[in-house]
Amino acid sequence: MFWWWDALYWLPRGVGWSDMNNKTTEPGYMYPHYSHLWMTVITGISLIIYRFVFENYIFIPLAYFLSRKNPPETRQGVLDREKKYTRMAECAMRSLYYTVSFCCGLYLVSNESHFYDITECWRKWPFHPIPTAIAWYYWIQGGFYISLVFGIIFLDAKRSDFWQMLIHHFITLALGWNLLDHEYDTCWNSYSCKPRCCRYSHLDTALAICFGSVLIVWVATRLVYYPFWIIRSVWFDAPALIQDDYEWLNLAQQPQAPRFIMFLLTALLVLHIFWAYILFKIAYDTVKYGVVDDVREDFDENSAVNREKAKAEEKNKDD
Repeated sequence: MFWWWDALYWLPRGVGWSDMNNKTTEPGYMYPHYSHLWMTVITGISLIIYRFVFENYIFIPLAYFLSRKNPPETRQGVLDREKKYTRMAECAMRSLYYTVSFCCGLYLVSNESHFYDITECWRKWPFHPIPTAIAWYYWIQGGFYISLVFGIIFLDAKRSDFWQMLIHHFITLALGWNLLDHEYDTCWNSYSCKPRCCRYSHLDTALAICFGSVLIVWVATRLVYYPFWIIRSVWFDAPALIQDDYEWLNLAQQPQAPRFIMFLLTALLVLHIFWAYILFKIAYDTVKYGVVDDVREDFDENSAVNREKAKAEEKNKDD
């Protein structure tokens, strides 16, 4: 066994891996085991195949079918249309997954104690038997983030927040993610895909409404609920519940795993603030220039041109 897998670094004082392995649970419950990682890997591969099939054989052909009456007249228009349809398919695929995932996840955790009291995540840790259905949900979500890492590196259109998004996906995989927090994460992503589809389809009114919904959901979940409920409980409630004398700042004190998890959760808060800045920048440009656009990307020349044109017109009015 590798030295870093020693229970000293992972579990509270006096608890060993044998205590976890020999712990019996009632039917329908289980304890996590490192061998379960294979389920996540297999699920990740399956979801990569799911993306390939749905994007290339369902969503993209559907987009071509719906736009058959207005074909582009120039070669550049054809290229722009192909890029747009590819990104629309990407958004549609994610929106479908996130919607189903959110509904299933909300149903699964609605009867769990930590859904109503976040301190239950740390109380009696690590002896937290997991319902088999929720274990499957973890495996599927982990697999989905594996597919996202694969997609952002090899398939997705490159955006200005490429590295931030990649770091986010790796952090999420490393954490295994707090399930309660993951619910509004999937909810946000489901909403965030819809404005992009509206934008690519030039549905300006629907785009404004969807973007407003995204902004509200983001602020409520990522800038209010996450820091003032999740992070507050991590910083102030978790140490004493993990181990009576445990202190975050005592780096020589074991175990180290909770400290690493706390660091990753805090790093997510920094990323939330970064993306909040992007959202508020979009909102500012919308109010000032009347253009609702994603400042992270320019999928065709018109996207950038429209923004610059609106800004130039606003400047001329001021002059």
